[in-house]
Amino acid sequence: MYAAHRHRRERGAHAHGGGGGGGANKRGLASPALLCFAFAVALLGNACHTLFPQPQKKGSSLGSIWRMPSTANPHGVKYKYELHTLPVDAKAVTDGDTIIVHVAMADHPGSFSVPQEVHRAVVDRTEALMTKNYQRANELQKIIHDAGFRQLTNSTGGQVLTKKHRIRLRGIDAPESSMPYGREAKEELITLVQGKSLKISIYGNDRYGRLVGDIDCSGVFVQEHMLKKGLAWHYIAYDQRLELARWENQAKMSQIGLWSLPNPEKPWEWRKEKRVRNSRWAESALDIS
Repeated sequence: MYAAHRHRRERGAHAHGGGGGGGANKRGLASPALLCFAFAVALLGNACHTLFPQPQKKGSSLGSIWRMPSTANPHGVKYKYELHTLPVDAKAVTDGDTIIVHVAMADHPGSFSVPQEVHRAVVDRTEALMTKNYQRANELQKIIHDAGFRQLTNSTGGQVLTKKHRIRLRGIDAPESSMPYGREAKEELITLVQGKSLKISIYGNDRYGRLVGDIDCSGVFVQEHMLKKGLAWHYIAYDQRLELARWENQAKMSQIGLWSLPNPEKPWEWRKEKRVRNSRWAESALDIS
């Protein structure tokens, strides 16, 4: 009985061993394939992470870094600093490519400081307003204004010191006011920015002392808007961004705005001819005198 039991056990073990051997054999064939598959997935994941890195999440507070869309801030070109403006008044738009903005000094880049005479005028004006000495307050406001600043009343009745800046839209040139579509360009820009707070990436100054920058208006890239409307030229002499040329060409193909004219004159050529005419007029006036 014991021998028979042992025989059956050995036979069962032999049967399971055969099955186990086959199973082990199958698993031996499957394991390298699974390892190769896992290794390929890992390599693919690393490659995707390298080629398409996930963007870093930024805070949405006013103090966080604001960046223009990639079309507005091409590789190799970095803005120096950014401005967050107060709501823009319609009168602040001087033409289709220039805006006067005000920035609260509390939100202004740290590298900018308030002159001592302006600081004293602000303190004295606040006291004059509290004592209802409005004549003195107006005199002090003029000092503040002449220095390029302005003191405004906020929603709570307090006084906010702001800095005035003239902003030249980077990369475009709108028709002058006396040129065809000059008035339309100005009106379109007013419609777009009036009452809005702007985000401006500043790249530098032009020869007239204006700040040159890219402007975002509630998610709209202002230069793109003006070009697509056919109300500005791509100012290629100062900005070679390909997307600006592309947006200008879209308006040309659609023949909208100034591109509906048979032979629109370039604003920079118009200004050059005007300077030549004025120079000749001045020379002739000297000859007469």
